[in-house]
Amino acid sequence: MKIKKQLALIALLFACQLFCQKIPIIIDADTANEVDDLFAISGALFEPNFEILGVTSSQFNTSPYASLNTSKESKIINDMILKITGNTLTPSIEGGSNPINNTSNVVNSEASTFIIDKARYHSIENPLHIVILGSCTNIATAIINAPDIIKKIKVFYLGFWHNPLTNSYNKDEFNSNNDPLAVNYLLDTVDLDFTVMSASTSQNLIFYRKELDKYFSINNPLGNYLKDRWDNYNRWWTDMDKENEQWIMWDVAIIEAIANKSLSKLEIFSTPPENLKRNIRVFTKIDVEKIKKRFWMKIQLSNTPNL
Repeated sequence: MKIKKQLALIALLFACQLFCQKIPIIIDADTANEVDDLFAISGALFEPNFEILGVTSSQFNTSPYASLNTSKESKIINDMILKITGNTLTPSIEGGSNPINNTSNVVNSEASTFIIDKARYHSIENPLHIVILGSCTNIATAIINAPDIIKKIKVFYLGFWHNPLTNSYNKDEFNSNNDPLAVNYLLDTVDLDFTVMSASTSQNLIFYRKELDKYFSINNPLGNYLKDRWDNYNRWWTDMDKENEQWIMWDVAIIEAIANKSLSKLEIFSTPPENLKRNIRVFTKIDVEKIKKRFWMKIQLSNTPNL
């Protein structure tokens, strides 16, 4: 029975690759901040439902490891992932290095300019999907400087805590804290299609270090790169799990939920009371086991050298 289910999933992935209309998507990530971004981007690059138009880098200024230009650090890692996976033609664009301080005077970065240019090729009927895995700086900058793109995009954000039973929000969360003004600007933007994968929901997706050894061959370059990052990144936020045996894959959760709607539950809620009163969508549940199976199946079916 297990083999039959695996074969069915393989057939479904191939069918999507051949016949499904692909989702045009830009991934905006603070990749140098942690480990999960690397896995999320890798999974997205092997996703048959996606047309990856570009990967942009975002800043993470509140980290104790923050350099003078965290966005540039993220771009370097994005470049490496694209190279290892054979996606060197996919644009890798550097984002703004600082959070937004004043919405009346925001200068475009290369990333926000790229987002604007790509969005203008899309429409209400065929919107550009933008996935924010870090701070909202680049996307907010793009919207502030080019409000004409608002109805041509769908924004998906990994951030803040949310209780669906009480519809209560807590923005004291890493991604939100890296640019509070930007995330509030998106919440306050009329007509912006805004969907959130809350930290409350995504925290349930956990990968284990032993899974990397199971699903990557010894000489696989992507596997070795991800293993090295996992093994050598010092998690400053916790003293638990000193052996790094497991990792919360916050960003993988939102990528996989967008790729396959059946793997999550999406509900409509009103925005936080301090923001403009309007409706947004929030992922309230994810099917952890199915997401993991689908993710690792994509990795195994990929054309990465020596997989």
